[in-house]
Amino acid sequence: MSRFALEWIVPSLPDRLTHVMLLDRERPAPFVVAVGNGADKPHALLSLWRTLIKDAESAEAIEYVADECTRRAGTRPTTS
Repeated sequence: MSRFALEWIVPSLPDRLTHVMLLDRERPAPFVVAVGNGADKPHALLSLWRTLIKDAESAEAIEYVADECTRRAGTRPTTS
């Protein structure tokens, strides 16, 4: 089992943002490392990944979200 988990809030109405939270299971629950939002799940994950980079979170958390981005969108996020 992974140290991290994603929790989603997916809107039922059009034109609303999808939200994603990165949870750390090794910290007292519920511990949210960072959040992201976007038009859909891939965009919300990219927003989360950028927040992790900006906030200099752990390499393990950044890698976990990068892997999720790759799995869902088919491309690995880059800083350029």
